[in-house]
Amino acid sequence: MVPILRVFAAAALLFGAVAPLSAEEKAIAPIDASIAKLKDKNPMVRRQACEEISRLRDPKGVDPLMPLLGDENPYVRTAAIDALGTLRAGASKIAELVVKDPDPQVRSQAAISLTYLADPSTEDALIKALEDTTQTVRFSAARSLGNLRSQKAVSKLIALLENSDVPTRQSAAAALERISSRDSLEALKKATKDSDPGVRQQSLRGLASIGDPSAVDAIKGCLSDSEAVVKVQAAMALGRFGDLAGLPVGLELLASPDALLRQQGSQIVGLVGDREKGLKALDEAYNKELDPSTKQMLDLARAQLKARLGIREATPPPAPAATPTPAPKPQPKKAAAPAKKAAPAPTPAPKKK
Repeated sequence: MVPILRVFAAAALLFGAVAPLSAEEKAIAPIDASIAKLKDKNPMVRRQACEEISRLRDPKGVDPLMPLLGDENPYVRTAAIDALGTLRAGASKIAELVVKDPDPQVRSQAAISLTYLADPSTEDALIKALEDTTQTVRFSAARSLGNLRSQKAVSKLIALLENSDVPTRQSAAAALERISSRDSLEALKKATKDSDPGVRQQSLRGLASIGDPSAVDAIKGCLSDSEAVVKVQAAMALGRFGDLAGLPVGLELLASPDALLRQQGSQIVGLVGDREKGLKALDEAYNKELDPSTKQMLDLARAQLKARLGIREATPPPAPAATPTPAPKPQPKKAAAPAKKAAPAPTPAPKKK
């Protein structure tokens, strides 16, 4: 009996040592709990708190996050920048970090967050970041400047088209497409001959976006490119100018064994096709197609081409009006059959005497 009492006593001491949560602790909001952790001594806890605030998207977290932009730990600074970008706050402070922070990961995250913020006051800092020694910083800064449609950055972005780093050239061409400045016209024409197909493709998009007819010859030069994605983009770009020179590329792709290329071919033919070749080719391809997604793309391309050519779909003739069925004539009621007479009861035999 004594050992059992000792067990219960020990259990009472054990569970009695854990105090139940107070009403205040139960009522604390998640955002307040995360904010409290921002001051924890452990940098990983502070980083986790930044990520929690980012997920909660509560503006109440903005002011408590600001001091962490100067945290001693670069991972914490990176998480704080990302959270502020999500909350669309802290643009000026983040712009300072994009050029001054000693850690390249922090500078890169700052440039990325400025893409979300799209604040014109950060333009100068981003232009300076185009000269950063780290590729990811240059890439993200170019993207942010394109998002800002920064005319001021055009000359710097043009210079980056000559950079030895391929992703940097790609990001510069993409930014110039977004900005669509005529000042970049000649540089983008030259970039259509870049050694990287991604740069060539992006440059064609940029020329189509600017919309200057003087770019047509440079675009046509890419119709014979060794890469299908470049030829597709060239044909699409020519379509923006109303030039049908890219139609053969589209017709060729319609016969490709690759479903994705057939879909791209349908887009080209839908954009630049004519009545004789384009529409007929789409109809034939549609009838042969087995892939549901590609068949849907072909159908959309046919509708687009018909709309562009002014071909109206034949309206089916109206269905003949249904002839009303005459109500059945009432039938005369038959006379009820006369009730049968009950058979007479049999006469009992006479009793013998």
